Amino acid sequence: MVGAVAGSFFDEPEEQSLVKADIVVSYFDAWSRIMVKRAERIGYFDFYAGPGRYAAGRRSTPLLIMERAIASNDLSSRLVTIFNDANPDYTSSLESEIKGLAGIERLKYQPQVVTGEVNDDLAQQFEEIKTIPSLSFVDPWGYRGLSLRLIRAVIKDWGCEVIFFFNYNRINMGINNNLVEPHMQALLGQQRLKEVRADMASLRPDARESRLMRATGEALEEMGAPYLIPFRFRRREGRVSHYICFVTKHPLGYSIMKEIMASRGVVDDDAVPRFEYMPRTAGMQLAFDRPRPIVALPQQLCAAFVGQTLTLKEVYARHNVGTPFIKRNYKKVLIEMERARQIACDPNYDSRKPGTIADHVLVTFP
Repeated sequence: MVGAVAGSFFDEPEEQSLVKADIVVSYFDAWSRIMVKRAERIGYFDFYAGPGRYAAGRRSTPLLIMERAIASNDLSSRLVTIFNDANPDYTSSLESEIKGLAGIERLKYQPQVVTGEVNDDLAQQFEEIKTIPSLSFVDPWGYRGLSLRLIRAVIKDWGCEVIFFFNYNRINMGINNNLVEPHMQALLGQQRLKEVRADMASLRPDARESRLMRATGEALEEMGAPYLIPFRFRRREGRVSHYICFVTKHPLGYSIMKEIMASRGVVDDDAVPRFEYMPRTAGMQLAFDRPRPIVALPQQLCAAFVGQTLTLKEVYARHNVGTPFIKRNYKKVLIEMERARQIACDPNYDSRKPGTIADHVLVTFP
């Protein structure tokens, strides 16, 4: 079975599952508000949709998306939705749940609920069509069906982005397992899998994780998706369980999702996001016995922008990709640098409201 495992994943809305759904729906809200102004039709495609509700009765992502479509005049006339699962019991349940939503008849494009495997045939279907601007959600219980080919196919066209589930625990175990080698090759490619296997043999657990995630990012970048944000989930005992990963070709989408993910996870002593969720710690500021990345930020900025004058907005846009920093981190550091006379700002600190620096403020680096 490629869909979620019956009797496990949807039995209870585990804390982490609710956080994951919140991230997906929050990004859909922001993404759709932008895209309805630019396209006659937009899409939301969920390839492992599940039954619509957890056993405890809480709505899962498909129903939350449909409720937003019903409530919005823009979405009700533009949103095209496809919900797939390999489990016919799940698709039957989901179809009934959707039909029972109040106002579902308002939608110009009624949801399509289909039962099917997620495989190369599905990827080929997307490769052969021009896709409307769409957000795809690929959330397998394990890793079967998740492939670079599928990700490439669903994001190849304008306005298309994807959020996918990366089961680090299962994939880490599968890297050196010849029985699942085809699935590992689908994720990383044949040559990269060979390199990762050779490197990971002698690495510590934390270094293995870093190597595997770096390989995933490299594979995505090679296929034309330069913006990746992985968000880590840990179990209560602290071990890494899985990631959800966001992939886009546009810096605006990257910036929006970065802020959303940052607000759902823990931060360090300097309020720099860790982009990870630890049970019962969302939004808390935690102390970690690790290097403080923000300490190096002033030097990084001076080196990156030596002799240049830029707005704060430009500084953020040109520097934040691939870093853990969000805009408020840059604002804090730039204010401190200005007060220490490491940079000059226009208007300067004395001319602005105390402790603030707006996007339009000009920053001159020595």
